[in-house]
Amino acid sequence: MKELKVGIIGFGNMGAHLGRALDHATGGLVTVAGVVDPDDEKYQRNCDFLGNKPQRCATIAELRKMPLDGIIVASPNHCHLENIQELQGLSTPLLLEKPLDANFDKICDVLRFSEEYSGPIIVDHVMRYAPIISQTKKLVDSGAIGQICSVSFVQNCFYGNSMYHCFRRTMAGSGGMFIEKATHDLDIMHYIVGARASRVAAIARRQAFGGNKPNDLHCRQCDERFTCPESSNNTQYRYGNTDKMFEQSWANDMCVYAEEVDVPDNEVCMIEFDNGTFGTYTQCFFSPVSYTTREYEITGLEGILRLSLTIQGNHDKGRILHCPRFGTPEDSTVYEFDYRKRMHYNGGGAVARHFCQLMTGEAEPFTTVRQAFAAELLGQAATLAAQRGEFVVPQELLPDDLQGLWEEL
Repeated sequence: MKELKVGIIGFGNMGAHLGRALDHATGGLVTVAGVVDPDDEKYQRNCDFLGNKPQRCATIAELRKMPLDGIIVASPNHCHLENIQELQGLSTPLLLEKPLDANFDKICDVLRFSEEYSGPIIVDHVMRYAPIISQTKKLVDSGAIGQICSVSFVQNCFYGNSMYHCFRRTMAGSGGMFIEKATHDLDIMHYIVGARASRVAAIARRQAFGGNKPNDLHCRQCDERFTCPESSNNTQYRYGNTDKMFEQSWANDMCVYAEEVDVPDNEVCMIEFDNGTFGTYTQCFFSPVSYTTREYEITGLEGILRLSLTIQGNHDKGRILHCPRFGTPEDSTVYEFDYRKRMHYNGGGAVARHFCQLMTGEAEPFTTVRQAFAAELLGQAATLAAQRGEFVVPQELLPDDLQGLWEEL
């Protein structure tokens, strides 16, 4: 098989990690040949991380002239639409980092773009590829817990302060955490439940972050950098982070107590699906590192599945507990997962291999733009429900020209 060449738009942390994942997962078959990023320091740092020095293009127009087999779009959320619009007319396979964009109107435009684009597109909803989620899907589809009645998903994001150290701290930059972060979980909820959300209620509060600090204040400039528990320096020390790239990444050290911070950091929503299933989703962004992260509970007529995507004190391991409704404790089954220190519950390598197969024409998209849109539509409904204090019907948020896709989401 010939060596495959990819380009990356947005050569930041996610872009560099995706590039390295492609290299590692394919045994060096895929090479990052060109990148677009305006930040000189970031480019050099991530070249070192990648172990490769791809051509640096000044514009996307320059990148698209290169003989590429695939393109990754990993720029900040609010840049996605404008970036992919510059790829119009190509048929090159695309890997688009989630969310589709930060603004719902632009998210709709990304969906419209994908419906017209002549090449395949996958969205980096990496959790669908994780072995622990694949096993859960198999158990549900096998009838292990019977008809699903309700679900309860919780995300305790111990690294949540990192979201408030960067562009994600504003609604304009990220779209809010129901769009930025929850869409991973809402996508999995759709995947497992197999139905569309018919109405959503939510409560959201900003309880830990935001304040009266200057918007241009960075931890590296702050007199409180060694005493503030949320400073980048103290966060790294507390987490025991040994990732050199992360330690050097001062681009994400904006003050979490800045005046412009307007994104809620503690949220819960209640969802009713059109097949009668209902569920809740909760996310908190100031949880302790010593606690678990994601916990999913899926209740069926014949039993319960409890997914601990991480285990307290060990974020590199996960567990599924299956308890039959009419069984005894001895009838319960435990499935253990070791992520081998790989990101996203060991799902990243599978995304990389799938994108490689997409580039060679051996596969159809597994994580589609329509699926991502469905999760972000639900996230938008939850955001509005929290703001309005009332139930919101996701289908009613669809523009007229996209209503015809509702049954296919």
